[in-house]
Amino acid sequence: MIKLQLMPGLAPGAPSKGRKAFRNYLLRSLLAPVSAARWRRHIRALYRDVAAAPPPVRVLAKPVRRYVHRAYWPRQRLALLFEHYRWLRALFSRDFLARLYAEAPLPIVALSGRRGGEYALFVIAANVVAMQREGELAIVVAKRATGRELSRLSLCFARVDGEPAIVVGGLQGPAGIFKRDVIDATRDLYGLRPKDAALLAARAMGRALGFNALHGICDANHVLRRLQNKTKFSRYDDYWLERGGKRDGPFGFVFGPLDTSAPCRDRRDATKAAIVAGMEAFVAAHRAPPRPPDSDL
Repeated sequence: MIKLQLMPGLAPGAPSKGRKAFRNYLLRSLLAPVSAARWRRHIRALYRDVAAAPPPVRVLAKPVRRYVHRAYWPRQRLALLFEHYRWLRALFSRDFLARLYAEAPLPIVALSGRRGGEYALFVIAANVVAMQREGELAIVVAKRATGRELSRLSLCFARVDGEPAIVVGGLQGPAGIFKRDVIDATRDLYGLRPKDAALLAARAMGRALGFNALHGICDANHVLRRLQNKTKFSRYDDYWLERGGKRDGPFGFVFGPLDTSAPCRDRRDATKAAIVAGMEAFVAAHRAPPRPPDSDL
């Protein structure tokens, strides 16, 4: 199992910070008491159902802070959260849910580089990698030897324009002091950038689950709109356009179904094929017996 090495500033804080976070959560809850109470009851019940420890403050605070879409009000955030967890329970096994709620990394696939480097992709709860405001599941690309993150993508499941879809609310690389690791990993993985590997894994997950579209959040709608000095956030619009996304939909960009019909021409294509195959195997291994998601909030 990979021991995740969190980036500077992402590790859990001191007890005083925990108390401050809880106090802030209580104060924000006063502004949307109904949404906060409904979410608290709902998520605690989900955690109890699989005998998981109570959800942390970062999870409890989701509907009372900006979440996935910058313009969403508490009721909209709550509806999105309920929708995601309906799909999650319908699509994945109880064992998967128990491990996810316990904040354990769930391996997807291991990759080997041309220079002997070993890399891993895994799924983990988004709050573990400080992406709790950008989605529920995180796909992380990391160095196997150190567990150091090279890229992290946060997503949730939603129904968009009547169709099930994956919504990507965040995609980031490591802190600036680790940028060299990303360059080295890209060269080692035959030119495949870690963030491209994370996006490919998300699209492969959507295809494996039968979701035809992936929606990416645009710069204007992202919850973390301001650039911070200590962590430079990527320009989402430029990246989505570079990867073939189209400006459309309520979140900003849309990708159609993943097409893997092109033959493998080189080791880079073979690495991408390994990611897609790994995600398909991951979904098959953790899939729940088919059942439609409950429609009641």
